[in-house]
Amino acid sequence: MRYEPIIGLEVHAQIHTASKMFCSCPVVEDTGDVPPNFAVCPVCTGMPGTLPVINRRAVELTLLTCLALHCRVPEVARFARKSYFYPDLPKGYQISQHAMPFGVEGYLEIETEEGEKRVGIDNVHLEEDAGKLYHREGASLVDLNRAGVPLIEIVTRPDMRSVAEVRAYATALRAILVYLGINSGQMERGVMRFEASVSVRPVGSDELNPRHEIKNLNSFRALTDAVAYEIAEQIAALERGETVIQQTVGWDEARGVTYVQRSKE
Repeated sequence: MRYEPIIGLEVHAQIHTASKMFCSCPVVEDTGDVPPNFAVCPVCTGMPGTLPVINRRAVELTLLTCLALHCRVPEVARFARKSYFYPDLPKGYQISQHAMPFGVEGYLEIETEEGEKRVGIDNVHLEEDAGKLYHREGASLVDLNRAGVPLIEIVTRPDMRSVAEVRAYATALRAILVYLGINSGQMERGVMRFEASVSVRPVGSDELNPRHEIKNLNSFRALTDAVAYEIAEQIAALERGETVIQQTVGWDEARGVTYVQRSKE
């Protein structure tokens, strides 16, 4: 039986503003020469009694991104709290958009071997980034310089059908964000990260099967290698008569394999 992959991407891109999303702390990129926990304050560390104040420029640049991706911009947008508990998120929740984002129903046209293809954009929303963990000698260290940095999340429809299309989309999107001055494009500093949702189905089917969501891919190489591995593994599992279960996976670049992090609802 022949199979085809069904791939969607979530791209998280930091916004080039002078200050963070809800406070006046400066935005500093991870260049290696900035001390940990240098750009922090009571707001972005979640101290009791603090109140966030929205970054107007971050909103403007998010709307510019929406227009560049041919999105419809609704009249009303809303922020909400997304609760999760992890050491890099001192508040215990992330201020984000979900039900009412800034941009919906957009698209990005990419070049493929078969010609031009349109990848649908489900939504573009604005949120704040989390901090960063460093795992060293059996301990985990927390750096909150990145906590609260404005972050655009761009979510596609499941429209890509190959690793080549995934790379073409990611490359084209990075070029747009860099050209507009929204993001530096220096992925080695963690300013742009990918999450890929991958499933496979028999050629000719129109069903969407359970998917694996690959988290925190911070380079084109990691993105394409992880997607290629998942496609091959899922096809092999189906040919063995196994069932693919919907779950979140990580990418082990040293071993070139994905590994299970948690099941998904």
